[in-house]
Amino acid sequence: MKKLIPTLVVVVILIAGWVYAANQNYFREEEAVQAKLLGISSADIQAITLHEGTEDKSGTGTDSDAVSTLELKDGIWHMTEPKNYPLNEYSVGSWLDAMSSADQEMVVEESPKDVEKYGLGTAATRLDIKVKDGREFKIAIGNQLPAGDAHYVQVNSGAVVAVKNDAVTNIALTRRQLLDTTPFNMDESNVRTLEWEGEESSWMLKASAEGDTASEHTWTINGKSIKAEDAISLIGQIKNLTTTDDVRKASELKDAIPRSTLSAQQQVNGKETTTVYRLLTTSSEPDTIWVITPDEGWAYTMDAASLKEVEKDAEKLKTSTVSSEPNTSETSSKK
Repeated sequence: MKKLIPTLVVVVILIAGWVYAANQNYFREEEAVQAKLLGISSADIQAITLHEGTEDKSGTGTDSDAVSTLELKDGIWHMTEPKNYPLNEYSVGSWLDAMSSADQEMVVEESPKDVEKYGLGTAATRLDIKVKDGREFKIAIGNQLPAGDAHYVQVNSGAVVAVKNDAVTNIALTRRQLLDTTPFNMDESNVRTLEWEGEESSWMLKASAEGDTASEHTWTINGKSIKAEDAISLIGQIKNLTTTDDVRKASELKDAIPRSTLSAQQQVNGKETTTVYRLLTTSSEPDTIWVITPDEGWAYTMDAASLKEVEKDAEKLKTSTVSSEPNTSETSSKK
């Protein structure tokens, strides 16, 4: 009998381990039944409220819900809460597609009594979705499954299901990921002239009319020829500048001091347009540059160092290029 005790102990441990693993869905591949999480199309969605969990914003120890609301009005998506911030249309479109195409890999628990153990309590990321026919879907996204390749998700207080990490990543976006964080709206192939006027740097980048793409144009800066790739790089450097903070209404910016301006002349669908961006600073925040959009609606914060890098690179192009005048050899000898 004594010899059987160790064997019985091992058997009990194995059984307990199997039961735990089964409860934690380690064997879910055998049970998986894939279905659409919501069963709606992206065109059905009319409004979304995103709750990014709870956080203590006041410093008083009291948690508050970080809420953002988007609504579809006249075919265009707008953010209505916390403010009508400008949105990135591509990001919003991808977000809608992600929600409509998400699959549930399996049912973890049909009628959950304790959702906290899945991370589906107050700390969960939540989305409230309204669709055309008046239905509402409340999605809660919780912890990862033990296998690490999916998250626990619950819709309308129903069953707890497993949703793959990739799908969750595309659904559980933050407000910042949905905003338009780049104030400079331009495309290299459309740019005909960029003119920068400032205290520390002034230059004009110009493209020839020939060619359909930026690489096919002949480019000059202050009348001197430069390589197309250098011109494209400078434009890209500017248009990819992003804010790291929420934008502000331009009207809220007080005591601003003009620093420089950027005028962009572009040809879009055969029509020429000119947009002017104003760059401002304040005496209280000298290392922060505010970029005011052409419609004077929004003010984007920019790191002064990033903008100085643009000025420095433009100055390098001005001094290192060869004159576009025919007698280039004479110009080179004068240098």
